[in-house]
Amino acid sequence: MSTPEIPDVLVPRLREEPPAQRAFPWDRSVWEPVVHDVPDAADALRDLPDRIDRQCVRDVVQANLTRDWVLGAFVPMLIWGGPQPRRAFFARAMLTGVARRGNRDEPVDDSIRDRLLEGARRLQEDGAVAGFYYLNNEGHVKHLGGAFFTKWLAFTSMTGTIDGPEVAPILDKRVIGWIRENTTPSEKLMTTRTPSYERYLELLDAWGAPYGRTRTQVELAIFELTRDRPAE
Repeated sequence: MSTPEIPDVLVPRLREEPPAQRAFPWDRSVWEPVVHDVPDAADALRDLPDRIDRQCVRDVVQANLTRDWVLGAFVPMLIWGGPQPRRAFFARAMLTGVARRGNRDEPVDDSIRDRLLEGARRLQEDGAVAGFYYLNNEGHVKHLGGAFFTKWLAFTSMTGTIDGPEVAPILDKRVIGWIRENTTPSEKLMTTRTPSYERYLELLDAWGAPYGRTRTQVELAIFELTRDRPAE
């Protein structure tokens, strides 16, 4: 399959230095009840600054990648992905497997610790596609879709910088919509299929190579171009 030309609007972004993400606030009163019975996540949130950015969350995630502390990595990543009350509700749904009112009283499914860590391990050993396949199939965490588990893969692969060549790029609805609208023929990617994520990596590699940009630097450039869109 041929790769579409680099969209014209993306070229100036790839010629510039990668943008630094602006820090944004999050509401402790919304999120702390979500982790009232998750000690590692509760500790992580107490230490989290009032304004967070990609670098801050990267540091928290990398410091908590053990079984006893992994939810202290996972929940800050979810906050970074969307700090609104609706996201907090679905964070609790991911922790418990229950997406209905009152799920704060449901017990946390402790097995998600192993699945999250296994997804990160497969990514490290076999690459981003292998990590995606696992979390999209036998390692699937209920209510954790591709738009958010690719965020997990991204932060767990940030072993150096936040945008190095080893980092797995995020694939969410913002990026999918932008790529669909700016490629000819139109690339119709999905967050639910491993071949689609693999195709996404091919696009980012092809578009970034002429400018010496990593996959994640291309993803960040695309994200900046979507800032005027509604949130996913």
